[in-house]
Amino acid sequence: MVAIAWGPAAALAFSPNPSAGTVLQAIAITFASFVPWAFATPCLFGLCRRNPLGEGRNATSMMVLSLAAVLVVPGLTMIVPILQRIGAEIWPAIIGAPQSAGDLARRILVTSLFALPTYVAVIAIGQTLVWAGRARDQEARSARTELRALRAELSPHFLMNALGSIAQIAHVSADRAEAALSALADVLRGGLMVEAETQTLADELGAVDEHLMLYRELTGALDYQRHVGDGLWHRLVPSRILIPLIENALTHGAALSDGTRQLTIRVANGPSSLRIEVSNPASTTPRPSNGLSSGLAQVQQRLTLLYRERFGMTASLTGEQFNVVLDLPNA
Repeated sequence: MVAIAWGPAAALAFSPNPSAGTVLQAIAITFASFVPWAFATPCLFGLCRRNPLGEGRNATSMMVLSLAAVLVVPGLTMIVPILQRIGAEIWPAIIGAPQSAGDLARRILVTSLFALPTYVAVIAIGQTLVWAGRARDQEARSARTELRALRAELSPHFLMNALGSIAQIAHVSADRAEAALSALADVLRGGLMVEAETQTLADELGAVDEHLMLYRELTGALDYQRHVGDGLWHRLVPSRILIPLIENALTHGAALSDGTRQLTIRVANGPSSLRIEVSNPASTTPRPSNGLSSGLAQVQQRLTLLYRERFGMTASLTGEQFNVVLDLPNA
């Protein structure tokens, strides 16, 4: 597009009434003059990555970039004039008489001066890309740090409450206390081993089983049902994303007349997402959290950091059932 715009202008600069052939030749020459810049641009972007501005060494970077301008701009702009002169010596009837050495030198000098804004523009774009890339890296590091912090919120409060409950159980039954300590060890071991932000659904539901085993040892009876669609066990989900939902269901859900609590997890495959539903009987009496998790807000924060706006999360009361539904995007 630039060649089409600049070509006729260049032809008019030489003649007030240029022929169609002259205009086409000017367009071709203008287009050819940008080809070396197209090949050199990736190298100039690399030069910007190695010499970024704004990092406390601006003087060094500016000196390198200025020296590069002295070498690169004339080097790129002389390519087309030299090739044109060679072509004129071979096909003078088509290209025209070759320029003298003096005229060629002046043409290269003038073209270099006009090409300086192009060099500055390429370097400016390169520096912008460098800082944009670093901003993305910083954002990713901050997101990973925040994700680790959100996951770490579980440990101290959870551990203190679990140990307190086990201490109370020990006064009643040493065997129950030993079983609860074993279940707690399994939960902590699983949590310490998980470092990745995602894991398979099978591993995630295995972590849920460990927490439910600890719940049974600490609290009592539990009616747990799990329905997983075919071929979904190896799907990736955020690590430990279901644990706060499980704690929320067991802490705030209603119990049956015999004290048994109910929990149901359903996993199904949607057209563009994996749907996970956690449901439990709703309670009309609020109960304080026992510290097993930071709750639904923590899940919302983690999913926002991982997926931005590409996920869905709803919490609703349907009849006597409280349901939390997660729609996680397919990888």
